[in-house]
Amino acid sequence: MIASNDTHKTVKEPDNKDSVSVHRAFIYGASAPGFGEIYAGSRIRGFITAGLFIFFLVWFNWMVIDIMVRIMDTLFQGLNQARGSVLSDLPIFSLGISFLGMYYIWLWAMISSIDVAVKHRQENESSPQASVPWGVAMSWFCPGSGQMYTGYRQLGYILLAGNLLGILLIIPAYTQLFTSISLLVQNEQLSASNPYALINIIREHLIILDYSFGNLIQETVRYFAIAGTISGLMHGSLHSDDKWIKPSAAYGIGLFAAGWLCPGSGQLLQKRDKAGWYFFAGYVGSILLIGLLIKTGFVSAINADTLAWISVLIQWGAMIEALFCMIKSKGEKDVIY
Repeated sequence: MIASNDTHKTVKEPDNKDSVSVHRAFIYGASAPGFGEIYAGSRIRGFITAGLFIFFLVWFNWMVIDIMVRIMDTLFQGLNQARGSVLSDLPIFSLGISFLGMYYIWLWAMISSIDVAVKHRQENESSPQASVPWGVAMSWFCPGSGQMYTGYRQLGYILLAGNLLGILLIIPAYTQLFTSISLLVQNEQLSASNPYALINIIREHLIILDYSFGNLIQETVRYFAIAGTISGLMHGSLHSDDKWIKPSAAYGIGLFAAGWLCPGSGQLLQKRDKAGWYFFAGYVGSILLIGLLIKTGFVSAINADTLAWISVLIQWGAMIEALFCMIKSKGEKDVIY
């Protein structure tokens, strides 16, 4: 009598053939808004997203053509007319609205594609996908997408709303920058004969723009999205993954890159949460403090740019500390064995 060996084999069941790839849905959504949702199984949602994106895209291109035609007409007619009325006649506001709408729909397409794809895999009882590079990329391009990827759906939409609000609040900062430069031009304070003064004035305004309220909100949301995604992966689907603590050139580069994108991420990859969030809080807190000092007038923009070295030191400190911890683990293992 021949005994069958099939009873002694443990076969890992593959994912459902009908399941979709979250990674592919993200790429499709970023490349062609609406296509990622259609691929993931939500056609109506995808067609609505695609329709809105095409609407804003056509509107934006129409405004660009209109502005170019008006500028060319002005050039042909001569510049002897009042120069102040040239820019005021251009549909700059419509151009900005159309571009903002197109950009917002593009962000929505990415996070919506991930949301639909994750739901599809859950309904088909497929294993969740988990990848640190993919999660970080999603959070970088569209803050909140990484939370969708790791299963924190509500937090993902909250971060998306925070990112959209930050983008909206940047507009007044750009408007103020444009107004300030226009006044300098009218008062003839900007002159090519004094390039150093010109460079300092432009540099000062760009620093103020970098530390504007809207820009700081956007950066904070993006950093938190990356750190939260990594933490969610390492304590979720990748809870048993300890490769980031093992000495390796590839993982060392990965830790260095993660720390550069978001200080503290390297420590979170090594599951040293306390150290990771300390570095994160130190870096984000330093840039927020500098922005507050500029806003209240305690320091000038030029001096604030000098204070930015504090943030740089925290960032490099986090990168080097994570790498040192990985190298140190090799010595500890050598002692144990």
